[in-house]
Amino acid sequence: MTDTTFKVLFICTGNSARSILAEALLNHLGHGRFQAWSAGSHPKGVVNPLALQTLAGLRVPVQGLESKSWSLFAGPDAPVFDFVFTVCDNAAGEVCPVWPGQPMTAHWGVPDPDAAEGSDEHKAQAFLDTAVTLKRRLELLMALPIEALERISLRQQVVRIGQQDGQQPTSNVLILCTHNSARSVLAEGMLNHLAARYGRSVRAYSAGSQPSGRINPFALETLGKAGIDTTGFRSKSWDEFSHDGAPPIHLIITVCDSAAAEACPVFFGGNGQPLKTHWGYPDPSNAEGGDDGKRRAFELTRQALAYRMLQLLDLLDVPDFHGMVSRPDERPEIQAVIDRIGQS
Repeated sequence: MTDTTFKVLFICTGNSARSILAEALLNHLGHGRFQAWSAGSHPKGVVNPLALQTLAGLRVPVQGLESKSWSLFAGPDAPVFDFVFTVCDNAAGEVCPVWPGQPMTAHWGVPDPDAAEGSDEHKAQAFLDTAVTLKRRLELLMALPIEALERISLRQQVVRIGQQDGQQPTSNVLILCTHNSARSVLAEGMLNHLAARYGRSVRAYSAGSQPSGRINPFALETLGKAGIDTTGFRSKSWDEFSHDGAPPIHLIITVCDSAAAEACPVFFGGNGQPLKTHWGYPDPSNAEGGDDGKRRAFELTRQALAYRMLQLLDLLDVPDFHGMVSRPDERPEIQAVIDRIGQS
């Protein structure tokens, strides 16, 4: 093994999605301690656009990524690799390349996200899921005391990492206000945007107790300026989340303004029910100063929400978060942390 920079090669068949994601993620996360490349036994010659889109959403650089043959790394001038990982999917009958020689090798198989069927949103989610799985495995690799481990022990560790699916159960968050036209919409957009950026298994929804039926144009404009696609956003009733087919909600956040005597929605329930917290915000729709005043108020609300949502993502990423919430002795501690975030 080298003393400083560990050289890593990721291989799959087409070198267009999974191995590309792994290469880019490790170069981004490795901070110079790891240097990564990728290749394919039968390269497609083009990187899947959804792979590039996923990396861009995670703020991972995509410059220089290309689909190429592993033959480029077989010559005498090629890097001497410390690790070679195959990321194709044996379970799906894919034939994974075999790399000869002395590098530490392991199979980190993941399903091909390009094989996902359904809507564009479903396909994009498949790529994000793959990126999250690979990111968690890479984080485990980077945490290993590589220089201190004997070769057999290190081999056992990297093989074990490849057996980690990297997936946390999805935490569903419902954000409520009265009309579901401004604050709750900003909150939904920001939480989903940040969860995608940081690869967290969180899904946000918003609703209102008395939905207005239309989203405030300043809310859409504010989210759009932050780079968030608002296609499909709509003002809807919380009734949509009370039927049997609704997603299970783990946390409910009310964002109306009790200080302004707004009647905030209330959800009842005990330990088996969602956690509930109140993060009140003044209604930016009521800001003075004409359109410019409203734009400033909406942007300030978006920034305040982003600050709290980043803290919330860290909490939801705690291992066994769902288990902690279900245990009566630990639930109050989680509740207290969520309440404190709303006061930050």
